[in-house]
Amino acid sequence: VISVIIFFPMLCFRYGFGEAGKPVFGIEPNAELVYEVTLKSFEKAKESWEMDTKEKLEQAAIVKEKGTAYFKEGKYLQAVIQYGKIVSWLEMEYGLSEKESKASESLLLAAFLNLAMCYLKLREYTKAIEYCNKALALDQANEKGLYRRGEARLLMNEFELAKCDFQRVLEVNPQNKAAKSQITMCQKKTKEHNERDRKIYANMFKKFAERDAKEEASKTTEEKEEKASSEIELKKTVTEGSESEGHV
Repeated sequence: VISVIIFFPMLCFRYGFGEAGKPVFGIEPNAELVYEVTLKSFEKAKESWEMDTKEKLEQAAIVKEKGTAYFKEGKYLQAVIQYGKIVSWLEMEYGLSEKESKASESLLLAAFLNLAMCYLKLREYTKAIEYCNKALALDQANEKGLYRRGEARLLMNEFELAKCDFQRVLEVNPQNKAAKSQITMCQKKTKEHNERDRKIYANMFKKFAERDAKEEASKTTEEKEEKASSEIELKKTVTEGSESEGHV
């Protein structure tokens, strides 16, 4: 146990008591404050190598709850840290009993799925897919894993792959209305994407055709000019030859 006193520098009034002040403490409205915080106890968490399997499972259950609390508060990075601890403790844990193995797999599956959701919120879709794949390696028919991977793929414009995931969700749970809606969205996005590509390529081919036409017109003009120049030179040569013969 460690006792520490931490001093914080001057704090702007908007982080203190604002216009109301705190008369009971003699703090005036809009006063700037200096805080003194005392850390009365501190317990260093064990490193992974310091814990046996039982301790890892116990701690994994605790940090899972912490991660969920952070997620509900919208603190996704903090949630990632908590769920990541479960993965670091249990993913490479071997020699487990049957009971421990089931508990470990359950915690890992939850961690993978929750990490995927966190990364979706953080718009890190490749990471989201990575953890969905890990979850599906443990449970290939996991509805949440398939759905979240479909979401990530849809947001990455991988419409056909996303549609396949949502179709697999319906195979697992035909009543999943969200998956049905997402399939419709994939079809709509695919159509829009194809239409946009068609317009892009049509404009591209039009520009190529216009460029080729200009080059052909320029080439034809040059050939005409060269021909005209050659004819002038030929006439000039013939005229000079005739004049020379007349003076002999």
